[in-house]
Amino acid sequence: MNNLIQPPVNPFVAQQQILIERLKLLLAALNPVLQTDVVQALEGAGKLLSQPEPQAEQAGPTLPAGHWPLLTLLVAQSISPDVDTVFVSSVAVAVECFVCALDLLDDVIDEDQTPTLQTLGAARTLNVSTALLTLTQQAILSLSPKAVAPELILHLLKTFQEAALVASTGEHQDVLAEQRPARDFTREECIEIARAKAGSIMRLACRLGALCAGADDDLCEQFSELGELLGIAHQLDNDSHDLYYLLQSDTLPVSSIEPKTAIANIKSDLVRRKKTLPVVLASQTHSTLQKTSSSTDEEKNEYLQALREGILTTWGICQLYRERARDRLQEIEAQKPVSHLLRLLLGFE
Repeated sequence: MNNLIQPPVNPFVAQQQILIERLKLLLAALNPVLQTDVVQALEGAGKLLSQPEPQAEQAGPTLPAGHWPLLTLLVAQSISPDVDTVFVSSVAVAVECFVCALDLLDDVIDEDQTPTLQTLGAARTLNVSTALLTLTQQAILSLSPKAVAPELILHLLKTFQEAALVASTGEHQDVLAEQRPARDFTREECIEIARAKAGSIMRLACRLGALCAGADDDLCEQFSELGELLGIAHQLDNDSHDLYYLLQSDTLPVSSIEPKTAIANIKSDLVRRKKTLPVVLASQTHSTLQKTSSSTDEEKNEYLQALREGILTTWGICQLYRERARDRLQEIEAQKPVSHLLRLLLGFE
């Protein structure tokens, strides 16, 4: 028995169970035909209803299932340990539905062949996204019979709407960027897109937790900034990992000029001509991005080396944003201790 590999202990299991139960209550009102597809989306990788993957199959850093609603819940509980669990878990599962809806839209836009998109197809996936956005509002409106002040409910809904507009703007910038050459982009533009997409979502999750806990304006803003900085860092890290693991394979499309069908099942920023920071940095040091398939092997190798250097530089910038987030966390802790579980989820334990 001692030779058996034991699975790692999940420190968030109690909080995840609270959120799962609340989410299932929300989903119970759906027509079974729609509910089946919505549940499948919420069982996707990293989502609250997902099953953990075997450790050996994981590539890169992993986060606990349902990390977005967990963030909202743990921020609220860290600020106010006695916060009403039903209240904050309802807001937290609204975050899960909201983020899942945006992820589905992003997958359809990018034509990423995720398991959900492959199974449901684009039309059903889009309809599931619409249902999830509706469930987001339903989860907040369900607070009305629970003696939550109408002003707070409106404030929570407004916070979601503001985040949706920012994230949609970031997605639109990302799509429009596909039509511009990478050499015309600056690192500031890349980071701004990361801020509008991942930064706005993590900002939302943290801010909602602080609002649920009754934090004052200053503390709400500090947690919001902490989330935004970490969201940017996570996006840059993801962009780097996507390219890093692709560089290790034999299917890397050099210079974005190989046919998309050649790597149809691979999520690739190069195929979509996404202006992620590693790609933009590579284009600033090497011109192969603008060349055709007639590029020589030497030029292709130089381009791949430029990509590797872009990845390393991006990782460095990612760490800079993490340090800024750590500074913000220290400012918060100077006023009030932050729970161990929240620090662990944020990656500072």
